[in-house]
Amino acid sequence: MYCSKCGKSIDKDSKFCRYCGTKIDKDEDKKNDNSTKNDDTNSSTENKLWDKFVEIYDSKGEERKVYEDLSSNEVWELIRRISTNKFEDFIEENKELLNKQPYKVIETLKNVFGWCASGGYWFWMAEALLKDENLKLPKDIALNHFIEEWQKIIGEEFSKHQKEFTPNLEKSIGIFWEYELNTVLDSADTVKDLPNEFVDKLRTALFIQIFWGYFGGLAEAKYRK
Repeated sequence: MYCSKCGKSIDKDSKFCRYCGTKIDKDEDKKNDNSTKNDDTNSSTENKLWDKFVEIYDSKGEERKVYEDLSSNEVWELIRRISTNKFEDFIEENKELLNKQPYKVIETLKNVFGWCASGGYWFWMAEALLKDENLKLPKDIALNHFIEEWQKIIGEEFSKHQKEFTPNLEKSIGIFWEYELNTVLDSADTVKDLPNEFVDKLRTALFIQIFWGYFGGLAEAKYRK
């Protein structure tokens, strides 16, 4: 069963979505269950990517280690750098507005920038695992060469890769993107008083974070054995 607001997979007996807190409409769920009853044994093409992403993104402990062991230290260093740098740039560009916000909002912003960058990378891995369950491990990578490869993808090759995005990837990223945006907007009542211009800037910044993380996966793929 899926939450009608954030799209994440939840237990069929849930009263509220454990991800976004939305109250579950049981009548609506019955309709959804009836319409998708024949697809219970294997997720529809539309949901497979989202299901795999949630499986990876929500994993913890040993389960998370399985996915982390499929990735390189270099891609996580890249994600750390782009999330930190973009967050600091965003704070500096909007400091007059953000200085009036409680610290909780700033802390949430910092976390969300990191979650969006790592989420973008996990989208790449979800897609790769659906194509090839035996995903090959990355070779040893020189960090400076890896970053150059990533920069090439977000620069010269961006339009080429953008054309290759599937509708399912775009839809799934859209759900995640809106969820993380709302995480910031719901972090304090004072955020609701911020101007629309600020929200638009935040929306764009988080979008960039997700795709930069995704492109980290594309760059890393060139070093896999």
